[in-house]
Amino acid sequence: MSAEHICSEAELNALALRTAFEASAFSVQAEVVRPRVLLSGPLGAGKSTYARSFLEAIGVDRAAEGSPTFSIAHEYVDSRAGRVIHADAYRLKSEAELEETGLLDALWDPGVLLLIEWMDLFPDLILKLKKSELPVWEVRIDFVSAEQSASSRNPDLLRRVQISRNF
Repeated sequence: MSAEHICSEAELNALALRTAFEASAFSVQAEVVRPRVLLSGPLGAGKSTYARSFLEAIGVDRAAEGSPTFSIAHEYVDSRAGRVIHADAYRLKSEAELEETGLLDALWDPGVLLLIEWMDLFPDLILKLKKSELPVWEVRIDFVSAEQSASSRNPDLLRRVQISRNF
């Protein structure tokens, strides 16, 4: 697991860019197996910002159309990026609802690069994913308290981002 401290939206964007590059390289090396990028953190922490930067970095047009909070998922098919889904599970209450939206099928499809916000609302499903042979990247974005920022000797410290990769 790696952890980074972020002081600005530009730094969060740069981290998403590096992760997207890694995901693209991984997808090429593994041929058809694409990562599941599970984004978690409190409201307003930067999950959608991270996802948008990630999507732009892999060449997805229309990545700036925003978080799919109300539509649940945005699907992109691109000659360079392949099939990519950016989803938001915040309003979903069960695996049955994930299935109704088609996200459950996408979650297990090795050819889909899936970025899904609020997947931490489904811990049992995350455990199943981790036990599978699919690559799972968990990205946790948290706010940093004023005390943590002061003790780090960096008053501009805003967020802590942890990334764990399971593959």
